[in-house]
Amino acid sequence: MKHILVVDDDSSVLDVLKRALVGYRMSIARDPDEALHVASNFGSLDLLITDYLMPSMTGAELMARMREKRPALRVLILTGHADILDRENPPWWAQEAHLSKPPSLEMLRAAVAGLIGPP
Repeated sequence: MKHILVVDDDSSVLDVLKRALVGYRMSIARDPDEALHVASNFGSLDLLITDYLMPSMTGAELMARMREKRPALRVLILTGHADILDRENPPWWAQEAHLSKPPSLEMLRAAVAGLIGPP
């Protein structure tokens, strides 16, 4: 079963992700530090889904830290700040999958299936 680590500090977003991604194995973290700890406890990880703007570090920083140990890790960034990121255009923005918050269930399922395949 494909394994997804979901990181978001908003419980309503986590609820949407849980409903949308039935059939995948999911681990949940409410902040980047917890995500790093959780990820260190399992070997296999197919996808990181992370919020972009969180208190202790951004989703881009979390992605970079996690890729230190998992260089091929696929990532989906969720953000309510796509307009700002479009303007600022950080180097990773065009290269990484991203969705604006709140994503529809269909868009979320399609993005995940496109990255790691169906459940």
